[in-house]
Amino acid sequence: MTTISFTAKTCIVCRAEHEYTEIDSTMVFDSPDLDSRPPEMMRSTIFAWVQCCPACGYCAEDVSKAPKQAKVIVKSTQYQAQLADPAMPELANHFLCQAMIHEHAGDYAAAAWAIVHAARVCDDEEKSESAKTCRIRAANTVLRAIAAGQEFTEQRGAETVIPADLLRRAGAFAEARTIIARRRPGITDSTILRLLAFQDSLIARGDVARHTLDEAMGEDE
Repeated sequence: MTTISFTAKTCIVCRAEHEYTEIDSTMVFDSPDLDSRPPEMMRSTIFAWVQCCPACGYCAEDVSKAPKQAKVIVKSTQYQAQLADPAMPELANHFLCQAMIHEHAGDYAAAAWAIVHAARVCDDEEKSESAKTCRIRAANTVLRAIAAGQEFTEQRGAETVIPADLLRRAGAFAEARTIIARRRPGITDSTILRLLAFQDSLIARGDVARHTLDEAMGEDE
């Protein structure tokens, strides 16, 4: 089961105090998706993965903390427009605002994850075009993180599997193939190679659906 609590925090940007939901514990009962999205019950805790100050709109994993220049960014026209973007679900906007702050701080890996979470929210809200937009942006941000020498995932090779999956699910098959072709020669992990081969097969048949790691490894057969 999932247990939650409510914690009072002071927004570091505007000093307003508010209660925020936090996940104390949760469980998983199945296989994660190819983009690493966890199964239930953890899957449904996404609403608590980002906090948004109701006073100023500052969005972060923890509103009591912020990188430099966060106050300036939150007050910007671009940030406030993203916060209220009608094309995106409200929670997705919170993640995208979080990503904007990470990008300004130069933390492209953290920004990429926030955008991935936004795409997942769009999936849950059945906003397919918005999800596609987020996935393409997330994949590009992953590559930006790699170019900057930042670690996107702890598992070596997953930084290829995940953006390839993001692009495939967005229908950007040529771009997904390019990432796989460029990065596969440097990969030796047999599990990662198997996941990339599975991506190849999905791309070949124009499949944009969600698939799990168990499917890729043949454990759902």
